[in-house]
Order: sequence, then structure tokens, then C-alpha cells
Amino acid sequence: MKVQDISDRFEFNGGEFSIAGTQADSLIKETGTPLFIYDGETIKERYNYLRKNLPKQIDIFYAMKANPNIAVVKQLVNLGAGVEVASEGELYACKKIGVNPKDIVFAGPSKTDEDITMAIEMGIYALNAESVGEIKRINEIACAKNRVMDVELRLNPEFEVEGAIVNLGGGSKKFGMDSEVVSNVIDEISSLENIRLQGIHVYAGSGIQNGDGFLSNMENCFRLGEEINRNHFKILSIDFGGGIGIPYSDEDEQISIEGISSRISDMIDRYPYIKENNTRIIAEPGRYLVGQCGIYVTKVIDKKHSRGRDYLLVDGGAQHLLRPALIGTPHPTFNISREQKNFIPFDVGGSLCTSIDFLGKDIQLPEGSEPGDYLGVFCSGAYGYTESMPLFLSHDFAAEVLVHNGKYSIIRPRIKICDIVDAQIIPGELS
Repeated sequence: MKVQDISDRFEFNGGEFSIAGTQADSLIKETGTPLFIYDGETIKERYNYLRKNLPKQIDIFYAMKANPNIAVVKQLVNLGAGVEVASEGELYACKKIGVNPKDIVFAGPSKTDEDITMAIEMGIYALNAESVGEIKRINEIACAKNRVMDVELRLNPEFEVEGAIVNLGGGSKKFGMDSEVVSNVIDEISSLENIRLQGIHVYAGSGIQNGDGFLSNMENCFRLGEEINRNHFKILSIDFGGGIGIPYSDEDEQISIEGISSRISDMIDRYPYIKENNTRIIAEPGRYLVGQCGIYVTKVIDKKHSRGRDYLLVDGGAQHLLRPALIGTPHPTFNISREQKNFIPFDVGGSLCTSIDFLGKDIQLPEGSEPGDYLGVFCSGAYGYTESMPLFLSHDFAAEVLVHNGKYSIIRPRIKICDIVDAQIIPGELS
């Protein structure tokens, strides 16, 4: 994969690499490594592409779990996005940056009473309930607060999504309530007075990389909504999840939804209840909006050869960017300190004392790659920092930088591990 295939904001000029005209070296000099660099213009381009190609009836809610840095979230909110949260911490972040509560939905299993209480107190648009037990707790807490809370039923559908990398529908799942028992669920909660059933939430797949899969998932959700609207309660909202994938290699497809708006509008026309109810339709993209904006930068510390394989050992690794080790395949990775020529394969290993700690194996990098060079691991704007395990082996946390409107800002300073250690306490009897 070429760097221009990821974003036209990234550019090599000889041995120098820049992000939207900002030299990577200047960022590295100020923050050190490892660090994450995000390009705000790439985020804007991805959001605008979706907004342009989806009908106006569909609201875009950013799945904050993909990258919860408040600067990233704030940029998307400024562009017009709502937010899908999955924790009290993410709710707090939304409150801190002034997100309209009516543009927030809360999804996720194992919501605590504290999660639910904060959502009710903020007056968010909907809690996406995962079980009958959770609905009863929502009702109890709402009653104590003298509120009525809007709830979407999160359903585990019987269908799977065409072209999804990970299917979250069909079979037995920890997410949601099985769609075939909806009648029983509604009967069981019908007497609860402090909840209002307003819609459904279906997140059936992740990593969708073609437009037909995107459309089929949406239509399946509309069909499920029609059945519930006819037999149970008025469907005022349908949240059909996100799950739009991005390419991590030349083999992966870049989703195209150009011209899809009219097909979706025709689909909506086939389900009259949507217009009759003025049903709010919510999409929840996360990875798609921010994944390709981010680069994880790490410094080469050592170079070695072992029994037929060449290694570059870096100062970062799985403690900051777990995904390559987790799935066993690398992200697009470049030596951003060298001209892009004379490639040979390297295994890029991190600084952790575990054999899983590789940013990738057989990565094609310039033959002259040496200690002191910087490697950029691209497509790291989603599930990078937020999916990391930074306390493993007590290394510093990576810094985060946003390049936006021709300048850059440190949006999360490096957290020194010594500060984490200093916050720990030895009991008096051990002193």
C-alpha cells in the first residue's frame, strides 16, 4: 500500500515525511517517541464523504470508542456529528466538551448503576439496553430521579452482515437481546413506568468493506423495525450501528458509497412507518472516520540478524498499538526517515519482554534502515491509544498530536511512568 492511498495529506519528499505540510521531524523533536499523530483534515474529509453520500434523514453519531481523545471528538462534533458512548468516562468527556445530550446514545454491556445514573442526569437521547435486567435497573434509577428515560432495545439479530470482517449478529452473543424473544421482553417490561421504549439498536457487524453489505445491514434493521412497529410499539429511532471498515493492506477494499443516497431513500420509501413516525435513523461509524488519520511513530533502537531474519527493534510496541499483535497482521508501515526504495523484509519488534510484541513481520522497509530512524505505523487513528495496554512493563505513555488548520497541537502530553509509580502507596507496615 502506498502512503497516498491512505491519505493525500501524507507526503514523502526524499527522506523527509510531512503531514499536511508539517514536518514529522519537528513533531518528534518536541514530543519524543513513541507518539500518535492525527491529521484533522483527513477526519474532516471522511466525515464529509459520509455526510455527502448519506441521505439527510440519517444522523451520523461518532463511535467514540475508536478514538476518545476529546480534541478528536470535538472536531467531529463541530462538523455535525453526534456521539455514541460506551462508558461513564466517555459521557463525562462529552459533557466536558459540550456535546448536546440529545445527540448522545449509550451502548454497551455491563452498564453500571453509575453509568446509567449519569446518562439519566445528563438527559441523553437514549440508553441502548442490553437485557431485561438492565432495563429494570434503568427504570429503578429513573424512578428515583423522578425521570422517564428513553430506551432503545439492543437486539441480537438472526442475520449476519455481508462482507463484514467480524459478525456480531446471529448465534449466541453477549451483546443485546435475541431478536426472536422481543415479544417476551416487551411483555416483561410493559408495566415499567419510568422507561419509554422508543426504538431499536442493531450492531450486526464490523469491518464492512463494501456498499452492498452496508445497504443489506440497513435494510435488515428497517425490516426488523417494521415488525416491532406493527406488533409492539411505535419505532421512533433505528440505530443500525457502524462497522464501516478501512483498508489496512492492498488486499482490503476501500468502501465506496458514492451514489448510495438515492438507494437508501428508495429503501426508506419501502418502509412507510419510518416517514409516518418521523423515525430518527442513526449510523455509528468510528474506525472509518478516524482510522486513516493516525500514524504511530516509534524510533528504531537496535538492528540485528538472527538465523536468517533481519530485525528492527523499536522503542514502542504492543503497549501502545496492540492491534497488529492482536490480529497477527501489520498495519501499513514505513520508515519515515528514508527514501522509499531498495526494500527488504524486516521483523519490527517492540520493547516488551513477550514474544507477541511485534508491530509486524516481513515488513518491506528500506535496506539502509538503521537505529535512529523513525518508523510510522499508519491507519493507527482508531483502536491505537484507546486499545493499548500502556502499563505493561512500565513504559511511558505515548503522546498524541493533532495537525489541524496548518499547525499542530499536543492534545495529550506524554505521561511519564514515574508519575504513575509516584501515585502508588506502600502501606505503613511495609515501610
